[in-house]
Amino acid sequence: MNGWLGCRLFALSLAGWGLLAGGCQAANPPVRPEGVTDFPALLQMAGNSTTVNRGQKPEPKANPLNFRPDDFGTSETRTARIRAVVNNTAILDEEVLVAAYQALLGAKTEVEKAEILNAKLNEIIDREVVLQDAELRLGNKGGGKFIKELKSVATEQFNKQWLYKLMNANKYTDEKAFREYCAANGMSVDLMQRQWERNFIAMEYLRGRIEPTVNKISQRDVMEYYDRHPDEFKVEESVEWQDIFVAAARFPNRADAKAFAESLVSRLNSGQDFVALSKQFDNGDSSLRESSLGIGTKRGEIKPPEAEPIIFSLKPGQVGPLVEMETGFHIVKLTKRIDSGKRTLDDKLQKTIKDKLRGDVFTREMKRMVSDLRRKAVIQIAETIK
Repeated sequence: MNGWLGCRLFALSLAGWGLLAGGCQAANPPVRPEGVTDFPALLQMAGNSTTVNRGQKPEPKANPLNFRPDDFGTSETRTARIRAVVNNTAILDEEVLVAAYQALLGAKTEVEKAEILNAKLNEIIDREVVLQDAELRLGNKGGGKFIKELKSVATEQFNKQWLYKLMNANKYTDEKAFREYCAANGMSVDLMQRQWERNFIAMEYLRGRIEPTVNKISQRDVMEYYDRHPDEFKVEESVEWQDIFVAAARFPNRADAKAFAESLVSRLNSGQDFVALSKQFDNGDSSLRESSLGIGTKRGEIKPPEAEPIIFSLKPGQVGPLVEMETGFHIVKLTKRIDSGKRTLDDKLQKTIKDKLRGDVFTREMKRMVSDLRRKAVIQIAETIK
């Protein structure tokens, strides 16, 4: 395992479906991305199906694969071992390890490692049934060219972008030396590329299949969602305000400090710039913050708390009376107020809702398609393979 830890392949998420945070929740369906990090997590969408398919034996619930990263040596000494077969397509242990690499770094027990490996195996199975469906549907209809084009795009992205990111992360400038380094640490760059290409093709195929359904989301759907989920669009009363603090300790007596603070209020009311005066005369930390903003925007958050009732009583642009403190005087000005209520369904919110609905439909259809393909597939795992 030390060799794996030494090989800082930070982008090995390209080899697995499930390393992308959040999947496709409240997000648009993926378009052809610059990097695999734009892909949604297929396993999260497809779910951890426990349905036994034709030709597939039920997996034991506890540690079903019974393998660990330490079971494997370097690529030169390791014997390729089949971990699963999906409709006559073999999945090797090495593929699972590549997909599981990043997650394994955080595993603390052998049981946890096995669970990670099992999950990654299931992700690869999901990918393979999708790829086989693509080959079946497109290969018989002249779609083989489309698949080749996708593979070409994926290969180009890997070679021109991700390979060099991997090299830079490991402080290598020579590709041959980097490949040798990876091989010595039990990692095949060619296998990483293969995983990248297969993930890319599978996701693009799914995107193409699902996109027509996603595109049916209408303005009416957006309006209905907005009307049926009022709690999601509640707006709390909030403010933005500016602050100048005049410290009493800076003056001979408290009366002089108050008189000076009142003179600043007069200057502000006459139209002088708040930020300029804050930078010149503030004895607190407001002048260090952008636009001399005060701390806190909602009730219960304002600091100092003594300023809260005054701030919330002001109108935008209005300078309040002095906020008297034991240590000095705060001068406050309200710059913005948002009243409580329901957020207006403006263009920005409409787009947000539409994106969420598109993501929901994409997720639902992805789950349905992958689950259906797994149900129809003949899948053999580990000890069931002779």
